[in-house]
Amino acid sequence: MDTYFKKIRLEMRYTQIEMAEKMNISRGAYIKLENGETHPVTDSVLAFSDATGIPLPEIIAGCYPERSGGLLKEELGHKEQMRRVVDEYEERLSRKNEEISNRDSLIESYRHTIRVQEQMLNLLQQQSGKKD
Repeated sequence: MDTYFKKIRLEMRYTQIEMAEKMNISRGAYIKLENGETHPVTDSVLAFSDATGIPLPEIIAGCYPERSGGLLKEELGHKEQMRRVVDEYEERLSRKNEEISNRDSLIESYRHTIRVQEQMLNLLQQQSGKKD
């Protein structure tokens, strides 16, 4: 397992610091992972996949050739399902933010229209006062 992370990191020509940054973990945490002092949890495996572009099944097979089926796959499947839920939520949130932005633009447009109408009204009142 430890040799798999190191092997991939070296193939990609990343330093330990660069790999840790790409995985969004500390250098110390990455070193422990690479040296086999800690076992990767689902978050680490997903982060490694994101950082390297290596598909999850390939990482699982590289890290756990004896366990590439079973419980770990179920856990990763659940994690991927949760990731899809989060992605869907973020998409909805993005649409809502766009709606809010559109409404803000509309409100600003109405405010501008009101200001212009107030200026026109003031001009008409001034001209009306000059005629008398």
